[in-house]
Amino acid sequence: MYARKEASSAMWWLCILIPLLLSGCGRSDALVTIRGTVTFDGEPVQDGSISLMPVDGADITGGGMVRNGSFTAESSPGEMAVQLYGHRTVQKDNPTQEEIERGLATDRVEYLPVEYNQQSKLRIVVSPSDRRFDFELNSQGDIPSGMGAP
Repeated sequence: MYARKEASSAMWWLCILIPLLLSGCGRSDALVTIRGTVTFDGEPVQDGSISLMPVDGADITGGGMVRNGSFTAESSPGEMAVQLYGHRTVQKDNPTQEEIERGLATDRVEYLPVEYNQQSKLRIVVSPSDRRFDFELNSQGDIPSGMGAP
């Protein structure tokens, strides 16, 4: 009886300790959660995305969604090349009857200048202490101060 109680107690401790040991004290993937805002010509980007690619090519690519002018994303620490996309839903000029019936009378279009996505020179440096980034974008494609490629 004593051996059974001791074995049961040992199993209980193993069930408690193993998950604690495996989980560690922090994230094992070394990603940092970053947050911020994205505005375009002074207005919040309502629907979009952010992509973060390590400039050195050695770490993990990250990203997230932009909603109502705010984003939360996962990123490796270090210098990141940033691509920002903003989408708008627009009515098609001449949708066919079939498109209307199928709910396909709209298109989702990119409206941010290519300087912020396909030809982006946006750069940020992510660290455990630098995790907030606010992107103030404009129609001219100007790179916000301190967020440009060298």
